[in-house]
Amino acid sequence: MPIYEMNPSDVMGADVGSIKQPEPQYGESSDVGILDAANPFSDKNEVSKLRDAAFRIDNSVGSLIATMPFNQFEEQDGYNPFDDERTLTGYEDFADAFIHSKSPEETSAIKQRINRQIQDRQMLQDAGGAGLISSIAMGVIDPINVAAMMIPAGTIVRGGDVLATASKFAVSNALGGVASEAALSATQETRTLEESALNVTFDAMLGGLLGSAAQLVKNRGQIVSKLKNDVLGEQQTVQQNTPDNTSVGAMEVPDTTLEQEALKGPSFVNRTMNVSPVGRVAQSPSKTARQINQQLAENNFTFAKNEEGIASFTAVETKVRGYEALVYKQVESTKDFYKTYRKMAKERDGSRLSLYEFSEQVGDAMRNGDRHAIPEVAEAARAVRPIVEKTKDRMVELGILREGVTVSTAESYFPRIYKFDKILNDRTQFKTIIADWLQEMNQRTVYKAESSLAKADAGIGQARASAPQAEKLNVEIKEAERWSGKKQLLMDEIEKNRKLVAEKETVTAEIEKRKAKKPTKKLEQLERKLVRIEEAENKLASYQRSLDILDKPRQFRNEYRQLTRKANSLTRYDNRRHAALRRMEPLAREEVEAAADDIINKIIGAPSGIVPSELIPDGLTKRAGFTKSRTLNIPDERIKDFLESDVNYVMENYVRQVAPEIELTAQFGRVDMDAQIKAITNDYNTLISEAKTAKERGKLEARRDADLRDIRAMRDRLLGTYGAPKDPSSFFVRAGRIARHVNFLRLLGGMTISSLPDMARPIMQHGLRSALKPLGKMLTDISAMKIAKADLREMGIGLEYALSSRSKVIADLNDPYARRTFLERGLEWSSQKFGNFTLMNQYTDTMKMWTGVVTQSKILRAAQDVAAGNALSSKEIKKLAHLGVDKNMLERIAQQYSKHGEDLDGMLTGHSHLWDDRVVRETFQAAVLKDVRTTVITPGIGDTPLMMSSELGKIVMQFKTFFFGTHNRALVSGIQSGDASFYYGALLQISLGSLVYVLKSMMAGREINAEPANLVKEGLDWSGMMGWLGEPNNLLENLSGGSYGMSAMFGGPPASRYQSRNGIGALLGPTFDLGGDIQNITVGVMNGEFDDREVRSVRKLLPFQNLFYLSPLLNQVEEQLK
Repeated sequence: MPIYEMNPSDVMGADVGSIKQPEPQYGESSDVGILDAANPFSDKNEVSKLRDAAFRIDNSVGSLIATMPFNQFEEQDGYNPFDDERTLTGYEDFADAFIHSKSPEETSAIKQRINRQIQDRQMLQDAGGAGLISSIAMGVIDPINVAAMMIPAGTIVRGGDVLATASKFAVSNALGGVASEAALSATQETRTLEESALNVTFDAMLGGLLGSAAQLVKNRGQIVSKLKNDVLGEQQTVQQNTPDNTSVGAMEVPDTTLEQEALKGPSFVNRTMNVSPVGRVAQSPSKTARQINQQLAENNFTFAKNEEGIASFTAVETKVRGYEALVYKQVESTKDFYKTYRKMAKERDGSRLSLYEFSEQVGDAMRNGDRHAIPEVAEAARAVRPIVEKTKDRMVELGILREGVTVSTAESYFPRIYKFDKILNDRTQFKTIIADWLQEMNQRTVYKAESSLAKADAGIGQARASAPQAEKLNVEIKEAERWSGKKQLLMDEIEKNRKLVAEKETVTAEIEKRKAKKPTKKLEQLERKLVRIEEAENKLASYQRSLDILDKPRQFRNEYRQLTRKANSLTRYDNRRHAALRRMEPLAREEVEAAADDIINKIIGAPSGIVPSELIPDGLTKRAGFTKSRTLNIPDERIKDFLESDVNYVMENYVRQVAPEIELTAQFGRVDMDAQIKAITNDYNTLISEAKTAKERGKLEARRDADLRDIRAMRDRLLGTYGAPKDPSSFFVRAGRIARHVNFLRLLGGMTISSLPDMARPIMQHGLRSALKPLGKMLTDISAMKIAKADLREMGIGLEYALSSRSKVIADLNDPYARRTFLERGLEWSSQKFGNFTLMNQYTDTMKMWTGVVTQSKILRAAQDVAAGNALSSKEIKKLAHLGVDKNMLERIAQQYSKHGEDLDGMLTGHSHLWDDRVVRETFQAAVLKDVRTTVITPGIGDTPLMMSSELGKIVMQFKTFFFGTHNRALVSGIQSGDASFYYGALLQISLGSLVYVLKSMMAGREINAEPANLVKEGLDWSGMMGWLGEPNNLLENLSGGSYGMSAMFGGPPASRYQSRNGIGALLGPTFDLGGDIQNITVGVMNGEFDDREVRSVRKLLPFQNLFYLSPLLNQVEEQLK
């Protein structure tokens, strides 16, 4: 049984935010940039203000200078700033700074100093990185810090120990930091102990780094010598322009001009692409828009820069399409395990599951720790698990998911996709399940609220106890403030009272002695003195307390603030108590059911079919049991019947959803491309400001809006959300989806015959010799072709037989928000198999394999030539740059090919999935995949008009996607390249188009017009060489009966491709043509006239009716019924 290697990281982007975009600025900005702050020669006013603030805050000399004027105030007798409470209003936290103030002028100056310190700190904080750089710079030039760094500088000697030197610098800088912070704290009222501690720590770290760096510089000669001797030996290093660890996007993105980003080819030809968003933005007047367009959407355009060897960007779309390799491996792996299961089932009990049932069991096992009673199901689940884990890890790395995210709804994670049709049919049951869970969550939290209530009560007790303590301390502080400026007097009072108290024992003894005798005047004096002593004892405690407070004002102020905070926490704890009491109130059943209804409406009404994570109603998050995240964390087991479990369907949708999120975030930093949209706007702002007339400005504003619309539309198409219906379950939407599937099954049975002209595409792209030589090897060496095929499938090439991805795109069946009723699931299965029945999938796989072998061999051979020192022709340089590969990358590709590649007798294969340089692997695989998708026309997100994403557009324009893709990727791009191979390839393609006309006519039983002019006309039409321009011509010929159009010019009948359609079908598409056929049948039955037209209409309704190998038989049956 084959086991497919699961390595999802091979198709995921390597780095986060690899394309750096300029930060947008609008109008005049007063912000200081980091580069300006770091530039010592900058004379900008804002930079000077920032440095002045940093000098006063972070430099001991600057801080001292800022305090110097405060020694010049005249003392005012009896002045005390604390006598009037209004004096220090707003400065209570800095009250100790006013203790030694001796005049109102000095008090005012202290206030101004505090205000300036606060303003300076706020300015530095608001400046961000520029403020940090300014602070560091002023701190470094502080004389104390300079001296601290100079002391250990003498320890740096050649050959010295790096760790020892770093330690000396760290200790010295730490001591210097302590001294510096002491000086700063003495001159700044707003400087806190925590800030000083952090700064000392930073000084120590900076000293250690500088010391180690200095010692390494001193030892550099020895280090280099050792590296050469021990590692490199006598070998000579090869210089590379790009480091091995850089990302694809970060690799020397050249600062190109608007002219270099311009399209090659005649402008009138390029303007025919204005019907498609990728073509419009490629011709934008904004260079930024052109570059972002290339980075987002895949194209086959040739740019002026390609002739200079400057590579085109690798598009996010191309990388996303590479994820199809994961889906293919999952599908094939599940099939292989199912085959093993079928064999083993016969040996067990004889009963066995269908493939669909087996796939559902695999999905169920993935929710339960990848365990299952059937061993093959468990193994299949474990084989799929790496896809989920690798994509999850990548999303965590990019910040899409939070670090440490875990699954809470099942034993192990399996993507949650709802059965929308099941929910609609059994809404009452689903609502009951959701409501029961909501009520359980609420009740569980009610029990926990009792503990919260007890903690709140304890906090209230502590707050109430702190209030009197804070009040007492406040009185003591105010008493101490009365002695501000009179400390010596206070100390004299203390000394006087202490001496008086010291006489207490003597006085008491004398009184006791005299009490036994007759009272005398002396006894009365002693008793009065004892009273004074007792009063002195009380005063002494109060005086001593005041002295302590005056000696340590900050300590007692902090103690008072802590007690005040505790006392003020009474309200906070009281609110917590009330909140706990509210949580103890259970939700009513009516509230729960209303919330469940709201959740269900959000699920079934998701516009794009991608259900949002925030499902819990806003009002419910304020009640017990529900967090602000609003995630529906109900266990999967409880709603299992309403969740999709088919692993094939779920994983395909999961990969389709996460792949664009991953690659958009990796390339642009965010999924919404906010920075890039702002960059385009900024670029247009510059262009508009430079425009000379109001008319020019108006045009630029309109073009800016159009470019932004197109960029957003292509982004949303990639995400699968553009044109999403508001109600995907509506009759119109679902009927249209079904009609498109039916049209595919009944009308495209001959699409393989129609695709024969595609055989010329590899020749058009690469030339006759380059294309035919690998083809001969493919046809004669099956073993070599198997090796090449496996290699290409690792890149996402040649997967059509399993996925039918190209057939779905051409038939407009890629619906990201499709529901899964039994009928729709059956039509999807039929459409998948239909591509195999018509042999279209097999044909496409063959064509893509052929193209892939040609492209891979061409790139690898060029890489070998560059590595050998051979010069490439200008044609090769342009072609490779067009694919996204420059000379530097070719050198790196050659290195990887030499390690892992293989020459299969002239057919080169790189085995790129084994390459250890991830950047090179991604660039190479993307280049091959891009060329394959553009050679074997596979329309992309930017090739079709935006209206084709609407529901009406999908119906009216069905089967037109291919012609728009051909126009951009074959016709216009071929003219742009200007290669001779395009023109003789085009002649071959037109000839094959004529062959298709002959074969189609034979299959339909129509007479063949062999006139040369007619064959050329039909060849042009069937080959697709006219692109979308051929569609208006065919419509005109159909409606005019051949009186107008190419037929009138060449002579002969109207184009045969539209002959089977009625006028309505030609104008409004196959669905309306289907309606016309149904009308014909209905009228014929009602009138009792069932002639040729009605019989033909009946046949056109039948699925598979024009399969090329069934069509001749059905022709005979049709003739007999007429």
